Amino acid sequence: MRLQKGLLVFLISLLFQTGCVYVVRYDGTYSGRVVDADNRQPIEGAVVLGTWYTETPTVAGAVSKYYDARETVADKKGEFSIPGQGLRVMSRLVPMHVLIFKSGYTYESGSWDSLKTGLYSKDTIKWEGDKPIIPLKKLTMDERKKQSPPDPPDEAPLKKVILMLKEIDTNDRERGLETRGIWNGERYE
Repeated sequence: MRLQKGLLVFLISLLFQTGCVYVVRYDGTYSGRVVDADNRQPIEGAVVLGTWYTETPTVAGAVSKYYDARETVADKKGEFSIPGQGLRVMSRLVPMHVLIFKSGYTYESGSWDSLKTGLYSKDTIKWEGDKPIIPLKKLTMDERKKQSPPDPPDEAPLKKVILMLKEIDTNDRERGLETRGIWNGERYE
């Protein structure tokens, strides 16, 4: 009886410790296309920031911790591609969180997986195979003044989020605001 209780406690603790572990997962390339929501034309220059986090289970729920970030800019066709983290074994790394922003437009943000399943995204984002077509709505200046642009994760080093910060600065300049020019104590132009 005592051995069974000990085994039960061990199994329950093992369950809590491995709750967010992927035994084997390949985090491959994330590719897609950014288009204007109204005319479906490509949005060249949209910044796409991919951020990865690890999750550690606790009694109160999972705790996320910054792991890495990579960014790119959509080309003339609105297409982008961000390399993933590769083969992961016994990893707590969750799929990429994506942030897509272009000055003058709405932005899209969420886990890559939520682009397929999210309530808002499901109706607006179309998929061509494994590539999402992500529409951003053009905003009037009045709408832009009411919507703040997104921020990259505070933990990310400047070199990992510089493209996003410069696009946010472009948006601020166009709205008649001062640009930040500093990220985590580092000055950038």
